[in-house]
Amino acid sequence: NWRIAMKKISIIVLILSLFIITGCDKEKEVKVNGEKIDTSKMEHKHCIREATMTGGEVNLDYDIYYIGDKLEILKSEEKVTSDSEETLNTYEEAYKKIHSNYEGIEYYDTKVERTDNSVTSYITINYAKIDADKLIAIEGEKDNVFENKKAKVSKWITLAKKFGTKCVLVED
Repeated sequence: NWRIAMKKISIIVLILSLFIITGCDKEKEVKVNGEKIDTSKMEHKHCIREATMTGGEVNLDYDIYYIGDKLEILKSEEKVTSDSEETLNTYEEAYKKIHSNYEGIEYYDTKVERTDNSVTSYITINYAKIDADKLIAIEGEKDNVFENKKAKVSKWITLAKKFGTKCVLVED
C-alpha cells in the first residue's frame, strides 16, 4: 500500500524535523572521579585548537565550565586520525606517557581510546576539587592555570591562546 508507506515516511520526517528544530540540550552534567557535577549554573566555552599533521587529521577540542573567573571543569578530547599504524602507535604511546604523569591524582580523569584508524585522548579535570599542589608539582610554577592555588579561566584562556586555541561561549 502506497498510502500507508507515504504516511509512515511523513511521520518519520516529522519526528526528525522536531529533533532538528528543537535541537538537543547541551550537556548539563560532567562526570569526574565517579561524581556527576551539575554544570547548568556554570558558563561554558567550547574551544578548538588548530593543528595539522602529515598523513592524517587532528581534532583538538576543549570544553571549560566556570563561574566568573573560577575555572571549575576542563574536558579535553584530542583525536588523531590516520591510516598509518606507525603514526597511531606513536600518538598512543605519547598520550599514555603524558597520562601516566597524572596517575593517582583525584579529580584528574584520563583515558586513551584506540580504533583501527584513530587514537583519542580524553582528560577531564575537576579544578574545584583537585589538589593544586600536586598539579603544580607536575606542571611547574610557570605557565599553569593557578593563582593562589585557584584555577582561573583568564589564565587558562591566555595559555590556550599561546597554542592557537580559539573559544566560543556555548549558549543554552
